[in-house]
Amino acid sequence: MLDNIYIAKFKKIGIFLVVFTLIFIFFFFTLKYTLPFVLGFIIAISTKKANLYLQKKLKVSPGISAIITTTIVFAILGVAITLLVYKTTTEVILLLSKVPSIDKLSLYIERFLMEITELVGQIDPQVVSTLYGYLQGLLTGALGIGIRVLNKILSIVLSLPSMFLIAIISFIATYFISKDYSIFSKSFYSIFSIDGKAKMRSIVESAITMTLGYAKAYMLVVFITFVQTFIGFSILKINYALILSIMCALLDLLPIVGTIIIYIPLIAYNFYIGNTLVAVGLIVLYIIVTVMRQIIEPKIVSTTLDLHPILILAAIFIGLKVSGVIGMIYFISLLVAYKILVKVNVI
Repeated sequence: MLDNIYIAKFKKIGIFLVVFTLIFIFFFFTLKYTLPFVLGFIIAISTKKANLYLQKKLKVSPGISAIITTTIVFAILGVAITLLVYKTTTEVILLLSKVPSIDKLSLYIERFLMEITELVGQIDPQVVSTLYGYLQGLLTGALGIGIRVLNKILSIVLSLPSMFLIAIISFIATYFISKDYSIFSKSFYSIFSIDGKAKMRSIVESAITMTLGYAKAYMLVVFITFVQTFIGFSILKINYALILSIMCALLDLLPIVGTIIIYIPLIAYNFYIGNTLVAVGLIVLYIIVTVMRQIIEPKIVSTTLDLHPILILAAIFIGLKVSGVIGMIYFISLLVAYKILVKVNVI
């Protein structure tokens, strides 16, 4: 029989799993309605220290410090997003206009196999037929994924009016949350007893610190992938370097099949048209990006969350297998929440 201490702990863990899962599901199902306020809360929390600094050093009111930090953050985001949208839209439209059709793709594959046959010598027709079907399926799949990603990016760009409305509401929400943060905080903690207040404050502060830390860490990983890819593509003079680098950074969230979806077609195409040096350069660049990601991701993320790298890798892999990116977010969030509750002796 198990010790009563462990039985009690397992019960707490079971309750935690059920409650956390319900909260997670509720959060994501309502996110389309609460997005501006969630963004406002995140930005307000992120600028909390800056607001306190301004209030202390400049002797300004919370309202003044809130409008200053909110305006600065949204101005920086606005300029960055505007430039990114302009450049991205231009490249996406040009790229979509030059994407080959399935018939042209089949023709390229046939030519490619004919050239290989001439170079290698006589090949069994059955082998050629099998290879043709395999390559056609592989490249068609990669092309389909690429087109879907490009169309998704373009649809996001074309939804600018709704995004602009979200930005305005987020700006207002950020300002009021930043301005009245202390009031909201006191109102929230007032419902707890003295002991409960201290414990809840510890839970909230740990949750905010670790969650923001994880978000910053993963944004850094994606940003490093983007910078490496963009610099490499620019040096190799790859067309549409910006949009392809953005796609690589986003696809880098997926293990194994991430950036390779972009790199393989580029490498094959450059070999096909005779740009051997560029193709070899892309292979070297892919190896560098992959190795760097494998080195820095577990270290940065696990150090920030104070979790062992194997737990992070397991959460990412299992989550993506179970339910894609949402599953990955769920399992990572589950680990973080469990770590926080253990830290404050709730579990």
